[in-house]
Amino acid sequence: MDFKQQNEREINETEVFKSFSVEIEYLMEFLHSLTELISYNGRIISFFSNKEFYILNTSLLESSVQTLKSIKLCCSIGSFSDANTLIRKLRDDLVQYVYILNITNLRKPFLEEGINAFNTDNQEEFVNSFLNLQFNNTLTMDEEAVTAWFKNTVSDLKGPIKGKLEFKNYMEVLKQNDNITQILTEYNLQNYWETLRKELNNYTHSNGSYYSSQNFISAKDKHLDSHLKNIHLRATYVSSVFLILLLMIQSSLISSTDYIDHIDCDMEPPEGSQYFVASFVQDFINRKVAKIHPELKQYLRDNNIHGMKIE
Repeated sequence: MDFKQQNEREINETEVFKSFSVEIEYLMEFLHSLTELISYNGRIISFFSNKEFYILNTSLLESSVQTLKSIKLCCSIGSFSDANTLIRKLRDDLVQYVYILNITNLRKPFLEEGINAFNTDNQEEFVNSFLNLQFNNTLTMDEEAVTAWFKNTVSDLKGPIKGKLEFKNYMEVLKQNDNITQILTEYNLQNYWETLRKELNNYTHSNGSYYSSQNFISAKDKHLDSHLKNIHLRATYVSSVFLILLLMIQSSLISSTDYIDHIDCDMEPPEGSQYFVASFVQDFINRKVAKIHPELKQYLRDNNIHGMKIE
């Protein structure tokens, strides 16, 4: 029997918080598993600037796992305004990862004439063609911004270029992908995505006493369950949209380890195994992404950029 009075209980002792924790930890595990999968499969994502190249690692994804831990901690002490502010950080970091990945994929590091003259008829011609390749020293504003991000010199950028590293520009760039635009408009993502943006901004900027007052919620608050459900819904939605965007930009990152495992064991990989989807990603699609719209999973199955075999 629990002899504690309701007003003496901590939020983390309530049943609603325990249920909330399970869901938030599921999101943590998904992002953590994704970082491990990318590393295990040996995915090296190189960004070629005008003078040097950089590797896009998984630090933004790993940081997002820690952000989810911080969100959980804020909720456990009743700081729901802080938790919502951190959801905006979660959103920005995850979408920034896809944005940088997209700019990296679109970057043409060599001049077109060198590429067109490339000759692979024999080894000598191949070597000569390779040596004659010239770097493309012209950078778009987005490429300049991404270069500064890799170099940790964002604070030195001029206003217009620095503005490229903002959520608004991330979405404008990603919407240039026709599949992403179609998903946002036809599968009920755009409206809530915009509503969420406004709401998170309200928390971040304390746009009213209502938002600041949500930083001292107690275990006895009659709306505690609603507060926790809102955090869970928002964090899940951000994580789901992140995966949707990733599938349209570089879906090969969700491939299972089957192909690599067989190669490492000197075994012939099963036919088409390079298109198998990691089981934890498939589970996330089934449990979270598919609930956004009944036809969304079929669209992702048919239109993910590398033809991954989503079940």
